[in-house]
Amino acid sequence: MRVLRAPGFATLLLGQSVNAIGNWVAIIAIWGFAAFRFDAGAGDLALLFVALSVPGALLGPLLGVPIDRLGPRRTLILANALGFLDALALTQAQSYEAVIVLALPLGLIEALGSASLDALPPRLVDDDDLVSANALLGGAQDLAIVVGPVVAAAVNLRWGLAGAFLADALTYLAGMAAAWPLRVESVAGGVRSTWVELREGLSLVRRTPGLRWTLGITGTTFLLWGLFGVLEPLYVRDVLQESETVFALLQTVFGVGLVGAGIALANIGERVARPRYVAIATIASGATAALYLGTSSLPVAYFGVFLWGVDVAFFFVPAKTLLQRYAPTSAHGRVLSLNQTLEPMAGLGMAPVAAVLVGAVGIQLLGVLGGLAAAVAGTVALRRVALLGPLPAPTPVDPTAGSTRDAIALGGPAPG
Repeated sequence: MRVLRAPGFATLLLGQSVNAIGNWVAIIAIWGFAAFRFDAGAGDLALLFVALSVPGALLGPLLGVPIDRLGPRRTLILANALGFLDALALTQAQSYEAVIVLALPLGLIEALGSASLDALPPRLVDDDDLVSANALLGGAQDLAIVVGPVVAAAVNLRWGLAGAFLADALTYLAGMAAAWPLRVESVAGGVRSTWVELREGLSLVRRTPGLRWTLGITGTTFLLWGLFGVLEPLYVRDVLQESETVFALLQTVFGVGLVGAGIALANIGERVARPRYVAIATIASGATAALYLGTSSLPVAYFGVFLWGVDVAFFFVPAKTLLQRYAPTSAHGRVLSLNQTLEPMAGLGMAPVAAVLVGAVGIQLLGVLGGLAAAVAGTVALRRVALLGPLPAPTPVDPTAGSTRDAIALGGPAPG
């Protein structure tokens, strides 16, 4: 595959694959095993999601400024270093309350690392290879969903929660090692006020219909994920009446769907990087999520969560590619960090709502209604695709990220 020959890309892919496995081990430990071990209820899970979401939701948009100033390589290294320290701290958690407190920085660290990683492909590969690069990096994250829960179950069985967090800490070092040798960035232009640069990024989004549309449909999809983040452990425990092992296996099956779809996307490439396919994927994601939580049959649940994984991959990779193309390279940090901020914002808003509604509506009905709402939102977005106009013309790889087109797109003057 041609994209693997781009300098530094294969090393980045390998390092992020290892790092993502460790991250998913920690996610399963925090989200699932801790909930089972400490007998967490809907309110406890909602509080956890609020704690994970608040730092990223409040400060996430600011993270794009250092990414654009310093370059995504440096900020990716920084995110991995901070993740290593926080994972070490989590090894000392002895209660669910301690898990929540020590997990507070993770939302911000994840937002910084993910936005930095998202800003790298346009600087490493040609535009024709951008979908493939995004699909492969996404597939590395998705493969972790397949491998991570299995590793998490084995580590938890042998060493408990502390072992899971220690494994996560070690894999952050792999992510740091992969980013270190990259040579992709230099600071573009002079350093101005953080608030000025942040306002420029927000103004760019406001003025660009494609960015507004893509961030809007992405935020809607993240609301569904926020709802299911609260519902899934309760669904497995109280509706299916299964153990934390089945919870981990369901996430593995979800990951199999993601990985398979990611491989397909890497080969399909450019044809799916269109707004209409993102909207269709949102519709399908809502429908399959409703199928997943709408059943009391474990085999049907496995089938539903597999289809949901396929749909999520066909949504996420094209949507990310659209953001990279609608925004100039020098604004990728701000635009993509805003995209990363939408997920914790959605979790922050949805978690307490889900905790309240689950008692009144029930786990399954609430999941079905959430999936149907996402499908309706995707239908509305599909009807608005015609208003977006053509995609911007592709630009060659530019590690300096300081072109004239970028300056004009951000509202600055053209050189005289």
